[in-house]
This record gives sequence, structure tokens and C-alpha cells, in this order.
Amino acid sequence: MVNGCALTAFVSGDEGCEKRVTKKTMFYQFTCCAFAMRPITTMWTLLLLFLLLLECLITSESHPAGVGVGAAVRIHQGELAAAGQRNMKPFWTGSGLCPPEPRNASGEFLLSKDSLTNLELIGSLTNRSISHVRIHWLLELLGVSQNRYNFTMLDTFLDHLHHTGLVPGFELMGTPLGSTEGRPYSAAFWTDLVQQLVERYAGRYGVRYVSRWRFETWNEPDLRNYNTLNFTLNDYLSYVFAIRHGLNAMRQKYDSLTNTQQPFALYGPAGLFKSDTHHPFCWTVMEYCGANDTTPQSCPFDTITFHRKGSGRWASEVLDGGRQLVRELLERFPNTERLRFANDEADPIASWSTARPFKADVRYAATLFSIVTQHWSAIADGDEFGRRLQFLSHDNAFLSYYPRVFEQRTLLARFQMNRTDPPHVQFVAKPVFSVLGMLAKLGPFATPTRYLEGNVSYVVSCDKRRNYLCLLASRSNDTAPMWVKRSVLNVTIPTEHFRTARVSYLIEALQDGLNDPFRVWQRQRKPAYPTTAQLASMRAVQLPSVLNEAPHVVELENGTKIELQLNLRGPWVVSVRVCAEKGTQPGRVDRVRVRTVFRDEVLIFWKLSNGARCIYTYEVWFKPSSAAGRWCHVNVAKHTPFMFYQYASNVRVSSPESKDCRGVQGSYKVRAVDLFGRKGPFSSAVYYN
Repeated sequence: MVNGCALTAFVSGDEGCEKRVTKKTMFYQFTCCAFAMRPITTMWTLLLLFLLLLECLITSESHPAGVGVGAAVRIHQGELAAAGQRNMKPFWTGSGLCPPEPRNASGEFLLSKDSLTNLELIGSLTNRSISHVRIHWLLELLGVSQNRYNFTMLDTFLDHLHHTGLVPGFELMGTPLGSTEGRPYSAAFWTDLVQQLVERYAGRYGVRYVSRWRFETWNEPDLRNYNTLNFTLNDYLSYVFAIRHGLNAMRQKYDSLTNTQQPFALYGPAGLFKSDTHHPFCWTVMEYCGANDTTPQSCPFDTITFHRKGSGRWASEVLDGGRQLVRELLERFPNTERLRFANDEADPIASWSTARPFKADVRYAATLFSIVTQHWSAIADGDEFGRRLQFLSHDNAFLSYYPRVFEQRTLLARFQMNRTDPPHVQFVAKPVFSVLGMLAKLGPFATPTRYLEGNVSYVVSCDKRRNYLCLLASRSNDTAPMWVKRSVLNVTIPTEHFRTARVSYLIEALQDGLNDPFRVWQRQRKPAYPTTAQLASMRAVQLPSVLNEAPHVVELENGTKIELQLNLRGPWVVSVRVCAEKGTQPGRVDRVRVRTVFRDEVLIFWKLSNGARCIYTYEVWFKPSSAAGRWCHVNVAKHTPFMFYQYASNVRVSSPESKDCRGVQGSYKVRAVDLFGRKGPFSSAVYYN
């Protein structure tokens, strides 16, 4: 610092000159700095300024566009063999949301078309990229009439979750509408309610599905804005143990019909675990879990859930906070070592609705990648925290709103098109949505996370049969921008790992400025109601790009290696998938659904029966009612890696038969295409009117 002017910022940091790398901006910054300094009149100070400027010029010239920093990933056969010993269960597949105020309108919000479409899009990510959605105030969807529950709203909402393949994180939180039970409710009330919920939905969806629900106690019960029943400490303990008794009864009833080790598990206390004085509920219930008595009556929870977020700067803050809390819990309550732990609000920073630019672009995607892979390292290394970590969940299934449609903590940007008749909603996927889909392509066995110079980290995964390999790598400065953006990633993959004559590989990437619908929206001057053409421009860059144009088939000979040189713009996340030809061929697509968006615009959803990791894209075909017998390939030349496609008939389709594809009324069918170009069987045709 020289008179308040941070000269060191020009040459400090892990990437040289940081932000001021262009001659124009350096001249501006140094000029401003020089005018701000009153005593700069000596030759030595002027010489110092000159040397700093010269160093920045040299640094900027040493990283010209297209070169930047370099990193090399050289995968060895021994590394893959070691990876086969580490089972990588997807522990990061949770998301969450909270309906806005007023609470008594939670049902109306959750059953709105906006909310249902948001969840269906989240469920369209491949291979259960998100499996569970944790939702506040679900009991507000229950009604009470003449001492009987009205399940209508809750049935409708849970039917939708079940149909889209999602599992609820069912927080036993809220007030059934119309209830006359005295508050806070009795232990008998909670025990009976839990049993009715399990019995009803086990009969509706099957015991195996309901046994996967994450029943959880009241969210952050120590906070006044959540403790709407005004629990005292004794009330809270009575509530928690009553729920445990209800779930125990259901466990005994359905034990022989489930295939899970702990059916109807209870998670909690879903707490912040700050000071004992201000958070007595969470700390007191942990005293029961730390008792010498190991019977179910001592600790009500099967898994201890807590919330540890970052400050908004480093991804590592989430891991460090969770590790520190678990260490403290084990020290204070040694008998809790028999339990598992989960961070079900593992976000980079608190307050989902506060607009922060990093949430809009690839930085959030790369930060989430880092949070997941850092926790994977703890699991793979088997340290005290990693051995006990059961799962992570990220609170990012919210609905954004104007003017911060991209900059809130959500997976999708929502545009509320209130000027149309009738009003409708449009969604655009953010990079963080795609990175969850990329993480889901990791194989069942993986190496620990590796770290290279230049802020590069990666994980290599594979399967036991040697038919699949996936490298997932990232370069970022977490939530901060990268001032040296260009980097070269060299990748070497040994092919002797595969027991086949041919393999095919595909490279997909999210890159700053290239897979960035937020930047497109900014260039459009941030319209509140984008036109169809503007939305199409945003969607053209909303999903991962295919590098090197298409999958590449490689004939294997002795000593053959796959060698790649990728020129990337940071921050970036890149995936390299390699599939053996003898692996599983594309399965049949089923459960095709067509949803109305607006006039001449629909969303098509589907599911794939098997072989998701080696799928290249999906083909969506449409036969209009007016063109008998003629099918049109409506997403030709559009990479469709996930299980949805938005089709607007007034957006030009570049296929020979497109002139015959008018409107959206007609039949739809979908099929999968793998990395070898093999096409799976079409789904059954679904008619949309």
C-alpha cells in the first residue's frame, strides 16, 4: 500500500496481474493511482511504478489469448486399478426449496405451474443427478375437516414428485390447515400423523419408494422465524421422540417389504449448531444421542443433519465448516460416532434470494463441482469426517424472479411472462443445472480428487467391467472471476484399460462466456419479457457444448492412447467420457410427457430405461396432425444431453422436412443415441392436443 493505493494487487495472487491485464486498463488504473498519491514526486517512486507496469505488461504478454496457463492429466493404468477399490456412491444428489410467505399459501405455490415445471425440469437430469428435494412447510398442504385429514393438495404434489422420479426430503414441519389441536401439538398427534402419512403413501406408491424418503424434523428449530409453534425445549423433545415412535411402528409393520437397511429413517435436527445459549434445541437433543444407551429411545435420529454454508468466497469453507462441527460433536458426545452425518444445506453462501453475480454463470457450477469433489476426497481418504458423511444437499431448487432471474441461488432462470394472454412461464437452464448432469456421468468407482497447478482439479472414474471411463475436471477461482482466462488442458488416457477392439469418446464442456445464457440476456439489455427469438438465443448456450464436434471412435492397438489438447476459457468444467463398443447399447425411452408452455410451444420430457452414461444425445421426433405419416426430427443439430427438450414451432428447425412441421399438435416420440451413433428403439408415440 502506498497512501491507500494497493500497488501489490497488480502483481499478487496466483495468476500474476489479476484483473488489470490489458494495456488500456493498466494505464487507467496506474493513472488513477498516481493522481491519488500526493507525495509521489521522487524518482524512486516513479521508478517503482514503471517497474510494476512493466511486470504487468510482461505477464499479460506471457499469457496471450489461446495459450494461458497449462495443465496435464495423465491417467495411468495403476491409478484406474486403484480407483476400482473406491466405491463412489452419488452423495451430492439433494436439492431443496422453501415456499415464500405467506405460509398458508404454501400449497398454492407448490402446486402452481411454475413450481411443477421447475421440479419436472430438475427431474429431467440424467441418471438421478438430483434424487431428493427437501421442502419446507409440506404439512401446510394438509387440511383438517371434522377431525379427519384432507390429503388432496399433498397427494397432488407428491404424485408429481413421484411421476418425475424425485424423492421428497419430507420435513415434518408446518400446521395442517384448519387444525383445532392445541398448540404446540401433543405427542400423540405427531405419532398418529406420521403413521397416517407412511401408511397412505406406502399404499399409493409402494413401500420401497416411501422407505427412501428422508423424513426430517423441523428445520432450524432454534430460529424464531421457523419455530412458528412456539416450542419450548420440552415441547420440542416431545415432538422429536413422538415422530421417532411413529416411524418405528411403521418400520416394524413394513420391515419385510423394504429393501433398505434402515427403512423410514429419521433425519435431524437440521440445525445451525451455533452457541448453546441461542441454539438449545439442537444441542440438547444431541445429549440424548451422546448417551451411553444405544437403544432407539436414546437417540431419535438415524442421521444427524446440520447446515454449514460458506461465506461466498471459497468452496472449501463448506467442507471446513462441516468437518469442524462434526469434530466438535464427536468430542462433546463420543457415543455419536456410531451415527452418520449429513450437511443438507451445503451452499457457498446463505440467503438464496440475495443477488450475487457468481450464481448466474459458470462460477457457481465450478464452485458446486469443487464442493462435491472436496467432500469426495474426504470420503475417499477415509478421514474422520469422510467416513461418517452420508450426503450433501444444496438449497437451489427455488424459483427466481425479475430482475435477478439469473443471479439468485437457483438451477434455472425463470421468466414470468405476465403480458401474454394467458400469462405463462419460461425457464432457461443455468450452468449449475448442467454441472449436476455432468457429475451424474461419473462411474461407480473413482480416484480421490487430484489437484494441479493453475487451480485445476479432477476426478477419474470407471466401472468394474472396464467398459466405461469418465474424467471430470474443472479450473476456477471459486466464486471470484479469473483474470487469466485461457488455459490448455492436456489429457492422456490409456486404452489398455478397456477389453474391447474399439472405444468412442466424447468431450463436453461448460466455459465462461460460451455456455452463459446470463451474458446473452445482458447483451439483450435484460428484458423482463424476452421474445421467442431472445429465449432461443439464451437456450442455444444453456447446456454443455460438445468439443471437437462429435464423438470420436478409436480403433485400439497395442500402446494406443487417447491424447487430447483442449483450449478452454475459464472458469470451466469439462467432461471426457470413454465407452467400450461392447458396453450396454441404448435402452428404450419411455414415459414421454408433453407439457404446454404457450401457443405453439411445448416441453417434452422422457425417461431412459438403461445405459445413460454412454448416451450422446436424444432425438425428438414430431408428426403434426396435418401431415399424415410424415415425421420431423425437430431437434436436429441441437445437442440434447438431458431428458427434456423445449420445442417452439415458430423457431426455425434446420431439417429438410421442417417445412411440413407446423404447430405443436400431433404425435411425439424420442430415442437415445450413444457415443457410437447406435440408436435405441423409439418410445411409444404420444399424442398432444
